[in-house]
Amino acid sequence: MTSTNILSVDKLSMSYGEGADEKHILRDLSLEVQAGEFVSIVGPSGVGKTTLLRCLSGLVKPKSGAVVVDGTQITGPHPDIGVVFQDYSRSLLPWMTSADNVAFPLQGKGMPKAERFAQAEASLAEVGLAGQGHKYPWEMSGGMQQRVAIARSLSYNSRLVLMDEPFASVDAQTRFDLEDLVLKLRNAHGTTILLVTHDIDEALFLADRVVVIAEKPATVVDIIETGFGRERDQIETKALPFFSEARARILHRLRGESVASAGRNP
Repeated sequence: MTSTNILSVDKLSMSYGEGADEKHILRDLSLEVQAGEFVSIVGPSGVGKTTLLRCLSGLVKPKSGAVVVDGTQITGPHPDIGVVFQDYSRSLLPWMTSADNVAFPLQGKGMPKAERFAQAEASLAEVGLAGQGHKYPWEMSGGMQQRVAIARSLSYNSRLVLMDEPFASVDAQTRFDLEDLVLKLRNAHGTTILLVTHDIDEALFLADRVVVIAEKPATVVDIIETGFGRERDQIETKALPFFSEARARILHRLRGESVASAGRNP
């Protein structure tokens, strides 16, 4: 692992059950993520993307292999890792206001109450929810709830944020708005982000590198460097010739087809 890597995954394998009933999910999966990088992991539904994310976050122990964050092997939840889940309605506590939800994890840092809520309100403002801290999750739209979840990771100052298909449950326009928001926050804070998704366009638009996983058990079958830079546009970036070439390449990989090299590759 180089000095600039914040995350290193070495030959990770995961399965459930034992003996004849054992179901293999991941096989010898390896990848590295540099500090400040945005990496998307794309794969078909049911391939094991969420299982991989749970292993990376320390919520699930893999059968073999290692996950290392900042030089420390992960054996459980890590204080430098934030997770934004797909099901925001379950990740937010319904009896707490949005400000309470954002401030709640900061108790573990021993932060005084006034400081916790000042930081929570600042994080909510940064995701476009200034003055909304008094609202409960059930009073908010799906897009607003996911902004609260993002604000929670932002408030905690996580060095590495793992996102599990966080925009899958919102409408298309809200999805675009949230994608733009995440890029804006990443550029402002230099946060390292690893996004798990089955949406190829989303993976390409957001990431510096796209890691394609496929097969059963799942493993890395391709890595594509996007080269789009920090400033991106929903229309202009997706109209670039390389965007279409990379999309086709990923589709071929997900179908198990070999393709010729399609442009930039690390």
